[in-house]
Amino acid sequence: MTDRARWQGALESELRAVGRELQVPSAGDAVTAVRQRLQGRPVSRRPAWGSGAVHHHRRWLAALAAVTAVLALIIATPQGRAAILRVFRFAGVELGQQPGPVPSPRGHASLPGQRWTSLGRARHEVSFPILVPGVLGAPTQVIVSDRGRVASLIYRRTRYGLVRLDEYAGHIDQLYFKKFANAANMTEVQVNGASALWIKGPHVLVYVTRDGYTASASARLTTGNTLIWSTRRVALRIEGNIGQSAALAIADSAR
Repeated sequence: MTDRARWQGALESELRAVGRELQVPSAGDAVTAVRQRLQGRPVSRRPAWGSGAVHHHRRWLAALAAVTAVLALIIATPQGRAAILRVFRFAGVELGQQPGPVPSPRGHASLPGQRWTSLGRARHEVSFPILVPGVLGAPTQVIVSDRGRVASLIYRRTRYGLVRLDEYAGHIDQLYFKKFANAANMTEVQVNGASALWIKGPHVLVYVTRDGYTASASARLTTGNTLIWSTRRVALRIEGNIGQSAALAIADSAR
């Protein structure tokens, strides 16, 4: 058995043990409390502090302490952060731990059905507004992929070199990309007052189709750093050899 498997097994056993200690109020108690609240009657909150209740309360506190300890262990270890990342999603992107799938040779990765078009035509082919950063201006090229599910703005002549901006509908229940990166390279930042995610360094990126399948031909190693953010109607990810300040300035200027 590998160290990773032993760690996962131990963590699962610990969480199961904690789960047996935790006591959840019955559904009947909750329904009664809600009914009393709706009828304007006071809801009793005083516990019965008999010896049994005191013993149960102490067990509950011990179980809570155990949960806190387990969560601290999860956050403090690389294995724990990896476990969290396996289920972490942000702005249509699922984040997993490296290394991820083998990327396609440089220049051969592509999204399903991608084709070159103009910015004006792209805006008529997608269901979301395409934002253009004022800092970068008009893109050099525009790509629409997967029957209008993703629009990509390509900037080849910037002070940072090649910059790519992928845009897609901002539905939190849909998945568009999977990234495989090191948790230590991820930082929460702000774009126009909203949460955004900054990922330092290249990492493997793969596209997820509307049917939920990963498109193996799309797997590639990103260029430089990445910033992911979203608005009410559109989510965006920008990548290139740009620093955090420059990326944030570009994102803030997207209209």
